[in-house]
Amino acid sequence: MSSNEVIFDQIEFIRRQTLKMVQGLTEEEVRTIPEGFRNHILWNLGHIAFVQDRFAFLLAGLPSGLPEQYPKWFANGTSPLEWTGQGPDFTEVCRIAGEQPLEIRKLLTGRLNEPTIQPFTTSSGFTMDRIGSLLSFSLYHEGMHFGIIKQFKKTIQG
Repeated sequence: MSSNEVIFDQIEFIRRQTLKMVQGLTEEEVRTIPEGFRNHILWNLGHIAFVQDRFAFLLAGLPSGLPEQYPKWFANGTSPLEWTGQGPDFTEVCRIAGEQPLEIRKLLTGRLNEPTIQPFTTSSGFTMDRIGSLLSFSLYHEGMHFGIIKQFKKTIQG
């Protein structure tokens, strides 16, 4: 493995940490929206998987590995307050999030320096046009949402 492909180990490690943070939480806990917020733990976990899918697969020209409802549930600007019906299943979101890093390694090993099918610019104006850059940035993104999940968990459990 080349030194720049250590990113796959990092993606797997960080995802294990994220899933460990939500392990043992109840349906009620993951669906509780803390006062002053528009989302909950389940939304944050699904959003992590949604963004990772976009960065790792869609922008690399690969098909999405997510159910078709994910954009309406987990895209930027969405909120569980707008969900109709049952919404996503916590166990299923955890399963998808857990399998995703292995798929990323399998499909993108040796492709980190390839260009994306279109450049991606973050909300703060940073533009990336290589698969490896997007994967690297996804670690920052997941870390931000990990912090939110950790704080929500602390708030909900007291």
